[in-house]
Amino acid sequence: MHLARTRLETKDGAQTRIIASDDPDNGWVDVRTHERLARERAGATPGAAARIAAAVVPGSMSEALAGGDAFTDAVRAAIADTSGDARVTTPTLTNALDPLAYRDFMCFEEHFSFGYRWQNKPVPEIMYELPISYFGNPRAFIGPDDDVPWPHYTRRMDYELELGIVIGRPCTNVTPEEALDSVAGLTILNDFSARDIQAREMTGGLGPAKGKHFACGAGPYLTTLDSLSWESGLRMQARVNGDTWCDAISSEMIWTIAEIVAWTSQGEQLQPGWLLGSGTCNGGSTIEIGRELSPGDVVELEIEGLGVLRNRLGVPREGGWWPQARQPAEQA
Repeated sequence: MHLARTRLETKDGAQTRIIASDDPDNGWVDVRTHERLARERAGATPGAAARIAAAVVPGSMSEALAGGDAFTDAVRAAIADTSGDARVTTPTLTNALDPLAYRDFMCFEEHFSFGYRWQNKPVPEIMYELPISYFGNPRAFIGPDDDVPWPHYTRRMDYELELGIVIGRPCTNVTPEEALDSVAGLTILNDFSARDIQAREMTGGLGPAKGKHFACGAGPYLTTLDSLSWESGLRMQARVNGDTWCDAISSEMIWTIAEIVAWTSQGEQLQPGWLLGSGTCNGGSTIEIGRELSPGDVVELEIEGLGVLRNRLGVPREGGWWPQARQPAEQA
């Protein structure tokens, strides 16, 4: 099944609603509306039915996934209903996820090898010993057809085509054999990057910050593992203004989805709504192929079975503050 979010205008103002489908090409159903109507048919008053439905199917995807079987049962019932009472026609999708936490890995060897060569460094052995990651900004997510903010401190914008792994159940210290039980599904992830400031700040030895934290795209929807033939690999494509710039496959990851989840869970508690990125697929960014993006460019990322995530680059922001450089103590 597929899960997405849309903005609906109601008498109480705009609301974010979770919608579901077994085939996005054949339409969607508003899961909360279906749940409310089902409760009314079961004898609840309209007010009580609305309160129960809002609790079972909140607007937040992370909060909904935290509801466990109550939420997934409501989704399955909504999809199975053929009455059309809760059908949503031509929804305008917003960001499918509002992740509680976001961690990005580097699992595609060709990509991370290029990254180290770009920095004039050898590939460290740790890349082959552990799935390496950094924490991103969970508050910076945008959705389908949203414009990408272009910060004042960069002139070298880039996209990154990634597979997003969404946690659906709490887990800690799990093995790869157990890990997939905690995965809600997969989505497309675009880890927008400001390459010039990223190159500068990473000479400090910590992970990327301003080079990554301004925007990250996800969606257009979340697809459960049982609706995908993902084990042998999913085709991953990037297009800019309609031209194909990348055509890769997810099976080139050196760490599996199960291994990524298992390692992340060691010594910490993963929660529903956490998002884990695979890292950029091989050839899945402009810097690897000697291309550059410009303001107004339309970037489309497509992964087999996960739809198309489309975003337009905004205009570089003018002005903005820069820190004043300091002098080392011995030079002061």
